[in-house]
Amino acid sequence: MNTLVVDAYLDELLTDVSDAPVVADEGAAPRVAVVAPEALAPPAAGPVAIAAEPLLTPLPAPAVPEPQPVQTPQPFRAPNDTAGNDGDARPMPRPATTSRWLRLGIGRDHYAFELLRVQEVVRVAPTVAMRGAPPAVTGVMNLRGRIVPVFDLGRWLGGDAVLAGEQSRIVVVERDDELIGVLVTAVEDVATLAREHIEPPLVGSDAGAILGIARIGRSPTVLLDANALFA
Repeated sequence: MNTLVVDAYLDELLTDVSDAPVVADEGAAPRVAVVAPEALAPPAAGPVAIAAEPLLTPLPAPAVPEPQPVQTPQPFRAPNDTAGNDGDARPMPRPATTSRWLRLGIGRDHYAFELLRVQEVVRVAPTVAMRGAPPAVTGVMNLRGRIVPVFDLGRWLGGDAVLAGEQSRIVVVERDDELIGVLVTAVEDVATLAREHIEPPLVGSDAGAILGIARIGRSPTVLLDANALFA
């Protein structure tokens, strides 16, 4: 083939691909890659589609707690409370099963006052006689500025008068918010008595100031009511 014709043919083929990239291959001569004009054409103009996405991600709704049942407070109950479900009833206080008594001696007989009624025990003090007073009243004495009438318990009980001696005492008891003195032969001791150890007065008799009779040791002791004493 004519050399001029071959060169002209090659020039015509290489006219539009002068700027085509050259791919190098190790150990081989560089070759020219031919790219079709359609592959290099710019994309067609048109609106660009943008995916719509929310600007802010909404927060999850707060969890609402479930309503709890309202508990009604229960009334306070003491350990020994035997009230019913209404909570209004209260157990009645139990009467004391024991009581303490101050034992006295009138001659050879024994009497006692409830210790809660006794204010104090004093030695025999001088008394001032009062005109028109009952025979059982020996007079009045001054007890730290207070005028206290003194009664002879022996005479008031219908027996002999108390003979004052070394063992004689005046027992100051409370009667209807006032103080009275009781002259006795001696003050013996304090005894604790249970209810089952106290016998009531004789049936059909006028008990008067007698609350009951208790047997302490071998001798009975007559229990006297200070409120009804010398009335």
